[in-house]
Amino acid sequence: MGEAKGEELESLEEEVFKALDHQMRRDILRLVGERKEVTFTEILNESRAPDSPSLSYHLRILGPFMEQRGGKYGLTRIGKAAYTLLLRTSDYSRVVLLQRKKTGVIVGHIVLWVSAIAASLVLEVDWFFSSIILPSLAGTSLMVIYELFE
Repeated sequence: MGEAKGEELESLEEEVFKALDHQMRRDILRLVGERKEVTFTEILNESRAPDSPSLSYHLRILGPFMEQRGGKYGLTRIGKAAYTLLLRTSDYSRVVLLQRKKTGVIVGHIVLWVSAIAASLVLEVDWFFSSIILPSLAGTSLMVIYELFE
């Protein structure tokens, strides 16, 4: 009895990972998650499915995540959990992208402020402005940028 239940869970696990393995199915899951209930035609029009048979194939594979009620597709409990996971992974991807760009933004800001200070010295702008105000603004600007990335 325990062995049969273990095989059933393993089979569900395989179905879940197979369903999430394809970008079109993840997009369909997001669409249904955002709208709560969607018709077959709406999914076909908004997905990259080339035709109805292809969409039907993908919807069959999404079986553990979706159910059909009154001609519309909605998410099951596990579908809602998968949708939440997809949202969190896309949010995490954005954070990682920002972190990768952090160094470039900071270096760019430093170059900008050093250029502004050098220009003010070359143009013989007021000493107080080029020696105190601009470096203070540069430091404040870099602190704000650093805080934005944290």
